[in-house]
Amino acid sequence: MSSQEKIHSLKRPAIERMLRIHNELKSGSYPNCTSLAKEMEVSTKTISRDIDFMRDRMLLPLEYDSSLHGYYYTREVQSLPTIDISEGELLALSIARKSLDYYKGTPFEKPLANALNKLSASLPDTITANLSELSQSISFRQGRSSQVNEALLQAFTKATLERRTISFDYKKLGGSKTERRALNVYHLTNFLGKWYAIGWDQKRDAMRTFLLNRASSAALEGSTFTVPKTFSAEDYLGSSFGIYSPSGDHKVSILFKNPISEYISENTWHPSQRVDYRDDGSIMIHFELGSLVEVASWILSWGPNAEAMRPQELRDTLSKTACAIAELYRQ
Repeated sequence: MSSQEKIHSLKRPAIERMLRIHNELKSGSYPNCTSLAKEMEVSTKTISRDIDFMRDRMLLPLEYDSSLHGYYYTREVQSLPTIDISEGELLALSIARKSLDYYKGTPFEKPLANALNKLSASLPDTITANLSELSQSISFRQGRSSQVNEALLQAFTKATLERRTISFDYKKLGGSKTERRALNVYHLTNFLGKWYAIGWDQKRDAMRTFLLNRASSAALEGSTFTVPKTFSAEDYLGSSFGIYSPSGDHKVSILFKNPISEYISENTWHPSQRVDYRDDGSIMIHFELGSLVEVASWILSWGPNAEAMRPQELRDTLSKTACAIAELYRQ
């Protein structure tokens, strides 16, 4: 029996009982748990759970008349809203539940959990059991992550949604002291487990990206702003190899040697990616990027298996870095 058949066979008895209860209610016979249990040869507790499910989860207008000792519909109900879920939908729901781990410690954790719990509560117990079983079989490994102050993230989220300027103290990487900044936040993004705010820096009078882990003492201002129609988060981030703001127009070509070339070609590293395959098993991969900073670090991570072919600016940067690394280890 496939998992799809198993799910359907497990839930079918409950659905069939509810259909019979529904028909009795429609007939106006005022059935009760005792009469229904006797007719269907199940316990009164089972019928009571079915009725609770129909009333509380299916939201049917079902009430008990104490004078007639039975249940009835308070208004006309044409059909019973049956719940059906495919194997693919069940798997997707299970994955969604597991992926909540990614949002722990953020303002999104509780509302997302509540929404998924409500959705799960609308399913029959048998499907919920399968959902829990699937959840034990699936996990997410998100790699490195950093904790951001929840109140700070909430403030930036509110600033983004309400289009309000936010001021905060910010310490640059390697900086010795903080500096007060004011930002019109156009977009929040999570990259490799870190939260970033992208927007118009009023002090620099330019677009900037801020890592929230380096921000503190955030305060929402009274002034509001409008996101320019020309701004697109997808376009803005699309020209970067990671999170760095675009600063140019660079055509990058990198030679990857066999056997690492096979792994490189199996992945999409950037939307502009184009791959040329060579007879010797090597590949030439091409990107169009706004910044060379992050791609330089990425190339270095592959050691002697990767060689930047263009632009010359990138080759010069990598050459200087490689020499500095070699000198470090010679010492």
